[in-house]
Amino acid sequence: MKFTDVAIGDAIKLKIKSIALAAYDLQVQKMPELKDRATPIFVEKSVKDTEYTLLYLSDAIRVSSPKLFADYVLWFVDVMKNIPIPVKYLVVNIECISEIVEKYFDVREVEIIRSYIRNGLDSIDVHENQESESSPSEHPLKKYRTEYVEFLLNAERHKANALVQELVKLNFSVQDIYLEIFHESQYEIGRLWQANKITIAEEHYCTASTQLIMGQLYPFIFATPKNDLVFVGACVGGELHELGVRMVSDFMELAGWNTYYLGANMPAKSIVETLIKENANVLGLSVTMSFHIKEAAELIKAIKSDPQCAGLKIVVGGYPFIVDDRLWRTIGADGFARNAREAVEVSEGLVASGGNR
Repeated sequence: MKFTDVAIGDAIKLKIKSIALAAYDLQVQKMPELKDRATPIFVEKSVKDTEYTLLYLSDAIRVSSPKLFADYVLWFVDVMKNIPIPVKYLVVNIECISEIVEKYFDVREVEIIRSYIRNGLDSIDVHENQESESSPSEHPLKKYRTEYVEFLLNAERHKANALVQELVKLNFSVQDIYLEIFHESQYEIGRLWQANKITIAEEHYCTASTQLIMGQLYPFIFATPKNDLVFVGACVGGELHELGVRMVSDFMELAGWNTYYLGANMPAKSIVETLIKENANVLGLSVTMSFHIKEAAELIKAIKSDPQCAGLKIVVGGYPFIVDDRLWRTIGADGFARNAREAVEVSEGLVASGGNR
């Protein structure tokens, strides 16, 4: 990780409000039609949206990952299309940020910031010229996944649970049910929320329901004979999206590991204390939102510098690491996994080899 990138990212956050206000004022100059909509609420929301854009830009620069900012821009484009608001408003807003930064940074810093902005804007053109392609699973459970999602969206949690119990009776493995039903349905529900087709309350209900239904499978999970390996699963402080690392912890339990699932929003100090107390072999660390990568990097640095954690391996997972598959190396982790099954393979490989994967 380049020190200059870290410094620039941190500096953007320190100046975020000033840059956002100046960028919005410039945008109004470039788009006079905005003056007719400039109610106090509209102005406040517009400036806040600009701050979010700067926040993601800051985080992407801090970890030297142009892909993260480009991914954020494409996410914002999809949100605007489903509101709907013309994408040009976002484009002009980002262009205004690009112009304004020269008032706050030196020439070399401006060059770096603008390179990330250009990459983000270029991604819009690439996205617009590509067909939206999905890679649907051909797994036999795919047809049940659609039914499962429909039950949850209709607030029929009992039917969703009954479906999962029936799949167990049909001899589908717990691992396949986790990946093909729970994991994939969460992606679908997240996509529906992003497209403004379901509310945040509905998304939360679906997630909470899946967590409850997962718990019904624990008799199968904890019946697995155990080995001497110890896995600790946690989310960094501030990170509230815990379902992914919970799935990983359950897969590790099924693989015979002794697991300590710490859940969401765990203080760094508590994670380190648990690693030492339980003599852990592997820490599974989950990050869903890119603005928590800084905390993950700081935690990993603290663990690596603690002699009591010598030999411990750290495997990271979550959306930012899928967007940029080099990011796990940037923040000092020992490995990266795209899903729970891969997390077991990577963890066992790291313990066996003692090296990076």
